[in-house]
Amino acid sequence: MKHSIADAEIISLPTVDWGGGDIRDVVVLELTTPDGITGLGSAYTGVSQVRNALDLYQQDPASLHRADAKTLVPMSAIDIALWDIRGKEKNQSVSELLGGRKRDRVLAYATVDLPMTSAKPGDVFDKTLRSVVDQGFRAVKICIDNFGHRDRRKSESQWDQCEAKLLAFARSIVGKNVRLMLDVYGSDPNWIGDYDWAYKTAKILGELDYAWIEEPLAPKAFDDFARLTQTASIAIAGGEDFILLKDFENISKRKVVNILQPDCTRVGGLTQMQLIRNAASKNGIDLIPHGWNTAVGLAADLQFQATLSEARYCMVEYRPHRLITDVLKNDPFSLDSEGKIAVPTGAGLGVELNDDFRK
Repeated sequence: MKHSIADAEIISLPTVDWGGGDIRDVVVLELTTPDGITGLGSAYTGVSQVRNALDLYQQDPASLHRADAKTLVPMSAIDIALWDIRGKEKNQSVSELLGGRKRDRVLAYATVDLPMTSAKPGDVFDKTLRSVVDQGFRAVKICIDNFGHRDRRKSESQWDQCEAKLLAFARSIVGKNVRLMLDVYGSDPNWIGDYDWAYKTAKILGELDYAWIEEPLAPKAFDDFARLTQTASIAIAGGEDFILLKDFENISKRKVVNILQPDCTRVGGLTQMQLIRNAASKNGIDLIPHGWNTAVGLAADLQFQATLSEARYCMVEYRPHRLITDVLKNDPFSLDSEGKIAVPTGAGLGVELNDDFRK
């Protein structure tokens, strides 16, 4: 995708703690063509990285899609912005450019962090989960602090019983009509969960009607992942830590997961997301974007998911923090009565940057 760029504004977002002390740089990029058409993009990286990637793109536009893992992340912002520009030039939404809009709304799921070792974890569970359901969410992914990290002061059976009780308690709070998922952060360098633990936990989740378990194993434990995917009673999700297309192709070919979770703002933008989806769909694997990003990233995810006609899982991750609510004009994202978000209908991504956000 080649465009002449007359101007580029790279906005560094406030430092964000995504939970557990995980601090990440995030930027929003606005490109302007010589004709005055603007395009928005976003990436999980810093200003200097995006500036260097933009210099590289302007010297060699083909570099956009042959970058290495280090460069693909900042290139993501450029690619998304170029799709936005292309849509505005053709007066079509990005979803129409990506193959046609098949749906106007996409189910949103909340991601909530919950304690396991506080004095009264049940009270926090109750307050937090009731709050997200009251906000209108009909799908919730829970991340329980220290889940899977056994307390050595307790026996394995005691710790397992504690985990099982918390999973059941979460289900009892949200009720049977809310989709519930568990993320156990198997990408944590200190992760100790193995196949036996993952299988046992997936069995409990299946009995409680959870939709999926996310990252129950270390990201590169492909053999155990594939075995678990074949034997577990619920869907296995993962893949957010990977960037290169060849890795997603390998994961898909080996059927390592049931649900693949690439991040549009890390893997090279919407162009690479299309290629990843093609690899996944050939092998019967669903794709749900990893979406802890900005409002621009959410807009891209919505346009991408709108192209799905039939899928067991069609969702976007939605956490209404300030990088979602403050970035765009009129905060275009809200939940309807079914917990879904309307896909923006305007040309390109269908969203505009909030002028106050530039200050």
